[in-house]
Amino acid sequence: MIHIGIKGYELPVRQQPDVNLVLLLDVSGSMDEPDKLPLAQKSMALLLDTLKPTDTVAIVVYAGAAGEVLPPTAIKDKETILQALNSLQPGGSTAGAEGIKLAYALAERNFRKDGVNRILLATDGDFNVGITNQKRAQGLVEREREKRSIPVVPRIRRR
Repeated sequence: MIHIGIKGYELPVRQQPDVNLVLLLDVSGSMDEPDKLPLAQKSMALLLDTLKPTDTVAIVVYAGAAGEVLPPTAIKDKETILQALNSLQPGGSTAGAEGIKLAYALAERNFRKDGVNRILLATDGDFNVGITNQKRAQGLVEREREKRSIPVVPRIRRR
């Protein structure tokens, strides 16, 4: 086995574009394991340390339904973001498609024309309410991405 890492050029912080980030977190019952939701929460908290004070983070969750936990909030209000992130509790079924739609709507409302606009999805991959077929869920993401030019970046998957 071989591991090869390639690092690209890093822009100085003052030249980096502002970031509009939506954290889309699966909080369904299947995420109630130490290596799932708690790990995602810790990872997202670490991610905050890499962002600039002018960058924004919003949090959308889904279980039986989707909901906005935190509107777009500047990183300079990191404690507010951490409180919202740490308040999440797992439970219920998995309406992933509804979460994706809500995350895109929220990302679009705060779209930064010359910035970096991303949705980070943390899930174990179980969608059991609404769109449950993986191909259909992928198609939903592709259609939303084409409409809005905001990619979803998957982060946690079990297989």
